[in-house]
Amino acid sequence: MIVRELRRIATAATFLTRLPWVARYASGDPVELGRSARWFPLIGMVVGSVGGLVYLLASAIWDSALAALIALAAMLLLTGAFHEDGWADTFDGLFGGWTPERRLEIMRDSRIGAYGAIALIMLLLGKWQALASVAARDAMVVLIGAHAAARWSTLVLALALPYVRGTSAMKPVASGIGPPELAIGTGAAIAAIILVGLQFGPWFVALGITATLTLVVGAAGLFRARLGGITGDCLGAINQATELVWLLTAAAVVRA
Repeated sequence: MIVRELRRIATAATFLTRLPWVARYASGDPVELGRSARWFPLIGMVVGSVGGLVYLLASAIWDSALAALIALAAMLLLTGAFHEDGWADTFDGLFGGWTPERRLEIMRDSRIGAYGAIALIMLLLGKWQALASVAARDAMVVLIGAHAAARWSTLVLALALPYVRGTSAMKPVASGIGPPELAIGTGAAIAAIILVGLQFGPWFVALGITATLTLVVGAAGLFRARLGGITGDCLGAINQATELVWLLTAAAVVRA
């Protein structure tokens, strides 16, 4: 059982990051890919830890704005901008088409449109400025919580809504997420959130959780109304929205 779960962790890391050394331990079974989603929040914690460490090291040389930019670049390299791509495609589709069929067609297009480009620019600027307002000593905890909550939000959305593409690389993931995946993923997310609470207090945690749940409910309604369900891009979009909200919450708490 332990070996099986370790393989699932490696599978999740291979799917969500560009770490070269984990792929040899990953499973190629599509069913196992879906079950590995239970460890997505854990992989999010790893990504956040890397970003926080880079921020801390960079802040010893440069100011917070440049250190935050370098940390974001490191996390983008680590994940291959996987979720950011979904964010841009989702905005292009949701606001560039008049019917669900046309929106899905637009989202399949690898080219980025005006809505996607603007949304991506605003996302990156928002994350950069919010992270830059957080002290280097606190950045790792903030990023661990933000990335864990972001991956958890994808589990909820995948479990709540049907997958609307007939064939896709993301279909085994979305279809394979069930109550066990959500339960284990929730446990990992709670561990990250407790860490955040110890650093920033219960009010930060309460705000972050409330914002995350509000985002998930709102996104579920929007995707159901405009697409009839979700795609892999939708999961990337909710991931990024949740991450951004946690960073903005941290920035607000620091300012207060």
